[in-house]
Amino acid sequence: MARWLRVTLLLGVPMLFGPFVVQRKVSAKRVPKSERASPAVPGGEPLPARESRLQTVIDTIRERLAIAEAVSVTLVPSNRLIVSVERHRDRAAGFVMSMEDTFVAQLSDVELEAVIAHELGHVWIYTHHPYLQTEEGANEVALKVVDRQTLTDVYEKVWSRIGERGSLRYLPVE
Repeated sequence: MARWLRVTLLLGVPMLFGPFVVQRKVSAKRVPKSERASPAVPGGEPLPARESRLQTVIDTIRERLAIAEAVSVTLVPSNRLIVSVERHRDRAAGFVMSMEDTFVAQLSDVELEAVIAHELGHVWIYTHHPYLQTEEGANEVALKVVDRQTLTDVYEKVWSRIGERGSLRYLPVE
C-alpha cells in the first residue's frame, strides 16, 4: 500500500499542479510594434481597418466555437509560423493571434475564416485540454465551422508560402 501511495504522489501531484507552475505558449513569438507592417498594403486598406475587419471575423468564429476568452489580432510583417496564437502577457487579456500581413492579403474570405478557425482551435484546446495540443485537434475544432476543402486549400497556400510540401496527416479522417 505504501508503494501505491508513493507512485500516486509522484505522478498525481505534478499532474495536478503542473498547469499552475508551467506557463504554456501556444505558438510563435511576439513582434514588437516597432517591427509591424506598414500602415497600408497594395489594396490601399489601412492597417487598423484590416485589423478591425479581422477582429470581427475572429469574434464571430470565437462565439460559434463557444470560446469565452478574448482573442485579439495583430498583423505583422513576418511570422515564422505564418499565423499563430499565444497567451497574452496579461493573462486576463486572453490570447493574441499574430498573422503575417502578406499571407493574409492573399486569402479569400472563406480561406481567412479557415485559418482563423484553425488558430481558434488551438485556443479551444488550450482552454479545455491544455495537454492535448495538436495540429489535428485544432483542425478537428476548425471543421466544426469551416469545410474540409477550404482547410485543405489553406494548407496548400501555406506549403506554397514556405516552399515545402507538407502532409494532410493533421487533417482528421472523415
